[in-house]
Amino acid sequence: MANDSMQDLAALALGLLDFIPRLQRRVHADVLATHENQQDEIWQDFSEIQATPGQLSLLRILVKCKRCSMQELAEYAVVAPSTATAMVKRLLAQGYVERSRGVEDWRTVWVQPTARGEQVIAMFDHVRLATLQRRLQQLSDDERERIVAALPALQHLTEVEM
Repeated sequence: MANDSMQDLAALALGLLDFIPRLQRRVHADVLATHENQQDEIWQDFSEIQATPGQLSLLRILVKCKRCSMQELAEYAVVAPSTATAMVKRLLAQGYVERSRGVEDWRTVWVQPTARGEQVIAMFDHVRLATLQRRLQQLSDDERERIVAALPALQHLTEVEM
């Protein structure tokens, strides 16, 4: 590959690595700003979990999977088992998840979301989607079309085996 091509590829990689977390932080901040204006009881319950996007991500995994072992949860969240354990303990204390021991093997710890945890994720994701839609409305039609055109390539990027 030519040197200019390698530099372009490096610039693209750095741009994506910088952009993605920045977008996530911006949307998360917008959601929290929306939260401050809400009086709903679920939003009031949400006040403790708002500080840790990692916990939201973990809870979202549990809502999607319905139930995970601690080992599976750590793998899905791409964190160390001790980190997953600490996050689950905080979510457990807040009533967002339940833990149980395996029937066949008592050493296996299963975690599943509570109804309250599912409600918080549903509400957070609803507001997160609305927030991003409002941001997208601020773009020109051409900018939105270019993002839409890039989505298949970005999706493929997440599926490429290394």
